[in-house]
Amino acid sequence: MADNTADPLLREIEEELRHERFAKLWQRFGNWVIGAAIAVVAVVAGHQGWQSHQMSQREQASVRYAAAVRLAAENNAAAAEKAFAQLAPAAPAGYAMLARFREAALAAKQGDSLRAASLYRRLAADGGLDNSYRDLAALQAAFAVADSAEPQALRQEIARLAAADSPWRHLARELSALLSLRAGDRETAREEFRRLAEDAAAPAALKARAAEIAAGLGKKEG
Repeated sequence: MADNTADPLLREIEEELRHERFAKLWQRFGNWVIGAAIAVVAVVAGHQGWQSHQMSQREQASVRYAAAVRLAAENNAAAAEKAFAQLAPAAPAGYAMLARFREAALAAKQGDSLRAASLYRRLAADGGLDNSYRDLAALQAAFAVADSAEPQALRQEIARLAAADSPWRHLARELSALLSLRAGDRETAREEFRRLAEDAAAPAALKARAAEIAAGLGKKEG
């Protein structure tokens, strides 16, 4: 039996995985990343909107988008999800993309992981979007079903997102390590977390998190 008494973070992670609450684990450790990613999308969407000649349509989309965001901020997730879903088909490209990301995120927040994954995968398959956003959607789809999908199959699905030229490589590598842990492969997980902790290009918070988990996994079982 593993001696995790000195490692509350590792103990908490293993407890989460034992009860298959992987989505909550990601929500606890990764919301700052998703927020940052969505913020990037928002900036691009806003820039595209105000530069367009169809100003009136974009102003209307902006108002509707802001109203949906307010609903989400007020914890009215169902109404917000519906508002984003209604906005996406009629909005200009930037707002449409952002609304679709928000709709999927709200589905995940409400516990509908299969619907969230489906919505994200539609974004990932949309050839009209920039590849970086398509890859973000693919990664989000993987996170949405990380508590229920077969771990090794999901690791293979996100392998390309962990490549050196991927803007989402650090998140993909963290998810890969967590999936190894969920599959019971502590040694692979430890090595993946160790490499993340030593990656000079990785975000500081992610490196610190990875180092702590790797240290916990390095303790001998007895």
